Amino acid sequence: MTQERMPIIDYTTEQMEMRVARFESLRYPPNRYHDSLLPGNQRKNYLVVGTGLIAPGASDPMSAIPIQEGFQMSYIKAVPGNGPMLHNHDTNETFICLEGKWKVIWGREAEHSLLLNKYDVCSIPPFVPRRFECVEPQEGKEEGLLQSIQPGNDPRVDWV
Repeated sequence: MTQERMPIIDYTTEQMEMRVARFESLRYPPNRYHDSLLPGNQRKNYLVVGTGLIAPGASDPMSAIPIQEGFQMSYIKAVPGNGPMLHNHDTNETFICLEGKWKVIWGREAEHSLLLNKYDVCSIPPFVPRRFECVEPQEGKEEGLLQSIQPGNDPRVDWV
């Protein structure tokens, strides 16, 4: 049985640079989500890969790599005690703790939680209400850093 070979695409350095996000150059819209500026929910959400929506029908002008290839990846920074409100997605959402300690909270009434330490990963299934909160920043910093990865080009969210 012969397997058909995949095509090969040649990419220049200039083309690949358009697909590179330099951490120090990332920007975020302060009001990306309706709760982003509320006490206890304040955070910086940097959309790194994808075209997440900030309003119905509008693509995010601050995505570092605005492509639609089946997933979105974001960095979230927050001071302790902050994170999004309880919300629900129609997709999996995977969290990776990069700096500090983060609490992942889930359930209809946010009745369950666990702590993530540096490099720990938690994958929340679709339709499980969830939120996350910075518990402690990395030593010498004011904010924790969390990575979020979601499948799909346009995952839905419902705020619980």
